[in-house]
Amino acid sequence: MKHLLTLCCVGLLSIPLVPAYGQDKPTLRLLQTIPLSGVSGRLDHMAVDLEKKRLFVAAVANGTLEVLDLDAGKVINSIPGIKDTQDALFLGGQFNKLYVSSLDGTLRIFQGETFRLIQALKLEPDPNRLLYDPATDLIYFGYGGQNAGFDAYGRVGIMQAKRGAPSDQFVADMIAPTYRPGHLAEMAMEDNGRLLICDSRADLILQFDTRKRELLKSWPAHGDGAGDMALDRARHRLFVGTRIPAEMTVYDSLSGKEIASLPGPETMDGVYYDADLKRIYMSGGRWYGTPEASPGWVYVYQQKDADHYELVSRVKTRPGAGTSLFVPQLKRLYVASQAIGDQDAAILAFERLP
Repeated sequence: MKHLLTLCCVGLLSIPLVPAYGQDKPTLRLLQTIPLSGVSGRLDHMAVDLEKKRLFVAAVANGTLEVLDLDAGKVINSIPGIKDTQDALFLGGQFNKLYVSSLDGTLRIFQGETFRLIQALKLEPDPNRLLYDPATDLIYFGYGGQNAGFDAYGRVGIMQAKRGAPSDQFVADMIAPTYRPGHLAEMAMEDNGRLLICDSRADLILQFDTRKRELLKSWPAHGDGAGDMALDRARHRLFVGTRIPAEMTVYDSLSGKEIASLPGPETMDGVYYDADLKRIYMSGGRWYGTPEASPGWVYVYQQKDADHYELVSRVKTRPGAGTSLFVPQLKRLYVASQAIGDQDAAILAFERLP
């Protein structure tokens, strides 16, 4: 009898483990691959112009911001002379301005059609992500931190966007205290004016009251490299991607309480919430110059309710395709794939499937 039990136990241990997410559900379909001919090095964050269907891509090592026509599926312009391009923000309508941040400490503002430089705001090094609040016409951006030589804090800059040609105005900044040198990354805005921002080096989530312009609280992220996040405003749920371990963690965005944690793609570099389908998209595959690049994936999670989530799909992209942008108005997820070896740089356009 003991011998039979031993064989049964060995047999159970030898059965291959079934992935926790089960059978992949079709969630994304590759529609188009838009080439970025001649663009080398890492690609970073993107922005969209919904009126003219243009996509802006930060080509970090290339020192440019690439401008794509989404309908034509091609590059139509390349804005040069931007050292270590990080992020872009386009405001259409009466603003008609393009904002571009770069690690050299400059926030550049261009006219939205001719790309004539209107204003160059000099800051401390490391301006990164840009966030526009339509309720106040204020633009928020993180900067400072370790790259600026500050070991215990970063800054959240606040700028008043002006319609038309007049120069925008730097209003104030908020101090983001950290217990170790940091780098302020992705931001999200609650409906009540609470700003959330993650620090990818200090591994903190910080919550600010933008009306009083003061820090309300901060809490440690679950893991290292917490550089990207998304927000479900209706349920006050914050989705944060980490690189070590490769996970997606869900928090209560008001209290900071951890709700759930699920496996994520390696070298994550993009997290987005799809409010229509109650899904979270997380892209990974950012390349750090290692001998072999991480495989590119988009992990798709389904929100069952505020406290329960399931990994329902893993969609293969390309090595070096870490950064992404979800555009809900177009029902598209754009993934930036950098040039590696014989692989040319490109933007992969995925259609969202119901």
